[in-house]
Amino acid sequence: MAFQLLMVVVIAVLLTSLALVTIDFTPGFSPVSVEGYDGSVKRDALVVPLDYLMKGPVTLQQDDPKLIQRIISQYLHHPSDAPYQLHSINDDPSMGQSKIILNILGEQVNNGGFFVECGALDGETRSNTLVFEKKYGWRGVLIEGDPKNFELVKQKNRKTWTVNACLSTQPYPNTVMFKQQFNIGKISKLVTGEKHKGYAEVQCLPFYSVLLALNITTVDYFSLDVEGSELEVLRTIPWDKVNIKTMSVEFIHGAEGKEALKKYVMDQGYKVYNEVTHKGGYANDYIFYKNDIVPWK
Repeated sequence: MAFQLLMVVVIAVLLTSLALVTIDFTPGFSPVSVEGYDGSVKRDALVVPLDYLMKGPVTLQQDDPKLIQRIISQYLHHPSDAPYQLHSINDDPSMGQSKIILNILGEQVNNGGFFVECGALDGETRSNTLVFEKKYGWRGVLIEGDPKNFELVKQKNRKTWTVNACLSTQPYPNTVMFKQQFNIGKISKLVTGEKHKGYAEVQCLPFYSVLLALNITTVDYFSLDVEGSELEVLRTIPWDKVNIKTMSVEFIHGAEGKEALKKYVMDQGYKVYNEVTHKGGYANDYIFYKNDIVPWK
């Protein structure tokens, strides 16, 4: 563990200096001879394995081609072409979020769309996006950090892309210890690299990086429910590079409070349509829509 921490510090220093650093897919660190910046001088460079950079905290830019290729090759699971394996015939198990998004978008929903849902839980229980997929034929991606839950997602045979990762709270990939507790699982503050009962070490990916891997920049509906890390995830998004039309964002667990969440999103050019709450605690969400959208209802 001490060696790993030392290497993080070494790499961080190298990346923030003028030293040459090469990213590679090999499993180990190795010095190589490379051409200098002036085109003639040879100097040593450290070949840094991408696997190591994926763990953070060394910054790997959200749009780095190697990161995008890694997501495509290792984290994106194709939509299923098998029959649905759902427990209910109910096309809309949402706690009300999806109905409000439908009220905002109106007849536009019939023109197709793209959704992102994180956390996806088991892909069915209280899903905010299932109705858009089944009834309106939208495409989308389900993101779920808990490996146990992700296996349940895969069993549903959803017609969407799926990703077994959490959304990063930093603008670069990193790994975290994820508390596994079905619908209330979340990112913990435990240090990675050690085993803890009831926790799994999980890869986190920036939201924008996942979109780039899918070749998507317009999202018609973003459902974000990650048990307290919502504001941190939203802060990683380069809002000038994406077009997210509507969002439902859980506000109940955030450390900075719901007003801080609301202010941040409104500062990015959104309005609050309303709040969705449920007496059983199954919904505590803001519904946002972009300023340039005129709600249908």
